[in-house]
Amino acid sequence: MQSTWQNMSKEISESVARAGQAVVAVDGRSGHTSSGLLWRPNLVLTASHTIRQGGEITIISRPGHSVRAQLAGRASGADIALLRVDQEIAQDCADFGPTTSLAIGEFVVAIARTRRGNIVASSGILSGLMGEWQFGRTRIDQFIRPDLTLYPGFSGGALIGADGKILGMTTGGLARGKPIAIPASTLTRIADELGQRGHIGTPYIGLVMQPVQIPDSLQQKSAVTAGSGLLVMHVEAGGPADTAGVLLGDV
Repeated sequence: MQSTWQNMSKEISESVARAGQAVVAVDGRSGHTSSGLLWRPNLVLTASHTIRQGGEITIISRPGHSVRAQLAGRASGADIALLRVDQEIAQDCADFGPTTSLAIGEFVVAIARTRRGNIVASSGILSGLMGEWQFGRTRIDQFIRPDLTLYPGFSGGALIGADGKILGMTTGGLARGKPIAIPASTLTRIADELGQRGHIGTPYIGLVMQPVQIPDSLQQKSAVTAGSGLLVMHVEAGGPADTAGVLLGDV
């Protein structure tokens, strides 16, 4: 009869092997190999900070199997890059699981793949969870911080939970080397946009504005309660604000 420890160890090992089918190694000629997630048979998600602009990219899916890839787009603010491979990879794609019911202290495993195509793993617990957060101008749906060692090459790999499904992509590029997992909902949302446009759209109204104080007399005349506002210094011709009728000098 096997002990509880043996059964648990076997179950974790099998979960890593299953989820690891969707984890690849990414040689982006940035000085070291990172990892990536097979999102579609011809598309790989990885950490943007590991991919050098204009360099050759090789995907290693397992020992002895590699294909070339090109950068399809990147969202540097979320440390996400989408790679398009020259030929489809005949392995299971990432099986993402829900993250809304996660709790502090849950056991998690980070999975990566080496330059030689071998699976490697690191384990720990969830040490930090919060809701939606902003990194620069990019919205990330959930803050997930695992307490584990993110060895070199682990950025771009998978973080799995107790059900064996992928919770998100690990990266050391968003918190000064500390491990963060970008949740599956953010990955798929950004990957869809990168696949269609090659970049993430940035809100734009075509204005240059400067903060100004609004005098009490003007507040009374205009029935305005705010003590400060934004003075329009420039309106770009043909831009959204120009089309909407915003004028130079408006507050």
